[in-house]
Amino acid sequence: MNPHVALRREALRLHERYQRELIERFSVCPWAKPARAGGHTRAHVVTSASCSPEELAPVLADWADDHTVDVAFVIAPRFTAGSDAFADWAMSLAEPQGGVFLSAPFYPSAAASAGSIQFLRQAPDPTLQLVRRKRLEEIRAQDPPHYADIFELDMHELNTKKPPQSVAASVVSHNERMIEREGRAEIQGILDDIRRDRERSYARLMPLF
Repeated sequence: MNPHVALRREALRLHERYQRELIERFSVCPWAKPARAGGHTRAHVVTSASCSPEELAPVLADWADDHTVDVAFVIAPRFTAGSDAFADWAMSLAEPQGGVFLSAPFYPSAAASAGSIQFLRQAPDPTLQLVRRKRLEEIRAQDPPHYADIFELDMHELNTKKPPQSVAASVVSHNERMIEREGRAEIQGILDDIRRDRERSYARLMPLF
């Protein structure tokens, strides 16, 4: 099989494991399961070692124009420049969309001292999540508001363990209660099992590039 096709298949499989076994199972995001079940999600895998925002612009523009798309993911399994560089790259992709989507970067590793948000964002591959702003506004209008304000959280305040005292704090509160209930080691065990799956799969694929 073409290695790019094989890598795309495996990246999507691993992404689905992460979504189902962690995000949906523990209700980390309220829109994740309904969006998937309703066919309102999309995913694009960048199988090259690098990809410019201009190359991905048509994909993101199609998602922006398709109002059935509530949540979308850009997955970059061969990105190796580190979490800060990925966050910068992810921002460069989201900015040209004129505010249609709000974005959040997910990265395979987090520091041992990471807060709940960074801890739970350990996706198997570097991943940019895009959520349609209009959909988030609808979620925020619900009573009570839940987790949509994840995109307004201040990362500095989270790192210093001083979450903002607003609706956004419900994200931190929910995730921290869940982690305390389930146990950080249990959650990390799920992430590690997916990571080991990734390592076995990619060990066969990456030498082909």
